[in-house]
Amino acid sequence: MTRKFFLLSLLFLVAFSLALSQSKKSARTLHNEAEEAFAKKQPDKALEALNECLRIDPGFYDAYYTRGLVREQLNEFEGALTDYNIYVEMRPDHPEALFSRATLRYKQGLYELAKGDFLKLLNLPRGETTTIFFRQDAFASSATSVFTTQGSGKAYLLNYIGLTETKLKNYKAAITALDSAIDLNPTDADQVVNRGLAKEGSGDINGAMADYQLALRLNPDHSLARHNLGVLTASHGLPEDSEKLLSEAIDRNPGLPYPHAQLAYHKFNKGDFKGALTEYDEAIRIDPTDVEYFLNRGLVKEKLRDYEGSLGDFTTALRLKSDYEKVWFNRGNVLTKLNRLSEAIEDYTLAIFYDPQYATAYYNRSLDYYKLGKTKEACDDLMKAGELGQPIGAKVRSKICKDPN
Repeated sequence: MTRKFFLLSLLFLVAFSLALSQSKKSARTLHNEAEEAFAKKQPDKALEALNECLRIDPGFYDAYYTRGLVREQLNEFEGALTDYNIYVEMRPDHPEALFSRATLRYKQGLYELAKGDFLKLLNLPRGETTTIFFRQDAFASSATSVFTTQGSGKAYLLNYIGLTETKLKNYKAAITALDSAIDLNPTDADQVVNRGLAKEGSGDINGAMADYQLALRLNPDHSLARHNLGVLTASHGLPEDSEKLLSEAIDRNPGLPYPHAQLAYHKFNKGDFKGALTEYDEAIRIDPTDVEYFLNRGLVKEKLRDYEGSLGDFTTALRLKSDYEKVWFNRGNVLTKLNRLSEAIEDYTLAIFYDPQYATAYYNRSLDYYKLGKTKEACDDLMKAGELGQPIGAKVRSKICKDPN
């Protein structure tokens, strides 16, 4: 009996071992299938295989890193960060995983955490890696290149550290890191532009302009350098040069929306509203997702007395950002000009809801209440606007509030 029981137990253990081995083999097969699908740009299929792989074997750690890459491509950023964290917890010195997590943290605005990863990468012992990364600076817009985390990437990592310090408003540290990056690779125009941005943030406008000019000498087609130089030139008393620089930026890279938007703003300030409209039209054609472009084009159309067109732009802006008090306020202004006073009051009310300190919204709502004969509401709003610092003329006060007390 004992011998029979022993044989049965042995058979059970062998069967269990074979089943476990088959599960692990299946997990590896699924991981291989996921990598193949990912390489073929089929991220949904890859994610399905990886989920099954980890269901079968939660300890198959390579699958977490791969799934992080897949999720990031699918814009599932929180899930991707979770997977990277699990993998890095087990393999804290894995350069590719650290880099993937660092760049995703940067894109998600987790700048302190991103900086920590970039610093760790910078200080990892040199070794070999077969992973090639495509370079794409957060600020710069010139051509991409490739690098490895253990090879030519030291300057690039210092560049990213400079970017995180700039985002954290640690401008001195940002400039120090970018100085080091430029020392290692003095011909990289992107890094020079990023240093210019750090200098601009620190208030060193002359230094920023010098960096943008240097970047253009290194790369005459660098649209962001030309754009930033144009903006600084415009704000420091050289508007004609600014318009020339912005026009050159557009000519060299017509696919970028922000030089069009900046040129539109420049034309608007000069009173060239038709010219501004043309530039905002182009900016919106290139990027129809930027709420500021619709807001500003709405203001231009208002200046051109195209109130229905202005109203349409403000309405589109609110679909993009429903809590933007400035858009509610400006749409209220246009509705007032169209004599749609009740609707205008609703818009001013929403502007105040999103910004309770919006003095001008109280003031304008007061005027519309008065036109509708709602004198108590009009006077209450006028008093509130005054409390918040809105200048109120004596004539307006006496007209709306017969007895201000």
